Amino acid sequence: MPAVVRLPTGKALTIRTAVDVFLDSLDNANALRSYGIDVGKAAERLGDDRPLSS
Repeated sequence: MPAVVRLPTGKALTIRTAVDVFLDSLDNANALRSYGIDVGKAAERLGDDRPLSS
């Protein structure tokens, strides 16, 4: 299980930024591949450039 990772501060965060930070925190190749597919599709569906706060 990955540790809690802080999101960057000082700028408007997008869904894609949050996804990338989460995926970068994974150190298991199988988890990265699986989450990369599923979370990536969810981000695309929600809108990669959509503000995370929405």
